Amino acid sequence: MIINRMAKAMKQRDWSLVIIELALVFAGVFIALQFDNWNTHRRNQAALTEMLQRVSAELDLNVEVIDQMRERIDRGAGSRDIAQQALSTCDDGPDARAAINQTISFLTGDFSPSLSNETLPQLNRRDPYLDLLSSEFRWALAVYSNQVQEEQRQLQFNAGLRWDQHVMKHPSVSADLTGALGGLYISPEVSVSSLCNDASFIRQFYVTSVFLDSTLLRLQRFSDRMEEFRIVLDAEIANRS
Repeated sequence: MIINRMAKAMKQRDWSLVIIELALVFAGVFIALQFDNWNTHRRNQAALTEMLQRVSAELDLNVEVIDQMRERIDRGAGSRDIAQQALSTCDDGPDARAAINQTISFLTGDFSPSLSNETLPQLNRRDPYLDLLSSEFRWALAVYSNQVQEEQRQLQFNAGLRWDQHVMKHPSVSADLTGALGGLYISPEVSVSSLCNDASFIRQFYVTSVFLDSTLLRLQRFSDRMEEFRIVLDAEIANRS
């Protein structure tokens, strides 16, 4: 309709009407573009808020995973202490031997948790979303993204080293395939007093055990970093509500 009016005005050389019709066309295009930009911005804002909530959910999951790993490691602390005391005093008593057997079996568990990190890489790849974030949060996001990747890499690396040096590989350790003895145990013909003088066994036992302490320490430090990031994340989500 506007085009027909413009054509008619041009035939009649009514330039004022032509200018008015052109202005209406440009105004309509401008309004349409502005509305499209506003609609895109609104969709991005909603999608970003949903993604930040997913990041928060992954933080909750990582906290739960770390807490469970702490509990697992703590459950074996008692027998580990008794076993270490037995090896330091060369105690050949049945309780000492049982604690060593229990500890060796316990140390074969999986103590390298898998941290959840699905949403952060997605967020970091979406520039339209990053542009909507505060500068403070973008900085915290970059720092935490590097931290969680490095933490997972280091946990996996440490787990590999632990298995390479694991005490279960020592020739004095036997495996109970029937389950009657509860997994791994010191061969019956080997005394604790001989083990405490076996440098290779002592080294492997303590190296394997120390990796659990190292894992626990790393997880505790990473928990502090997660809480620091959570404070900034919660503030960013609150500012968007």
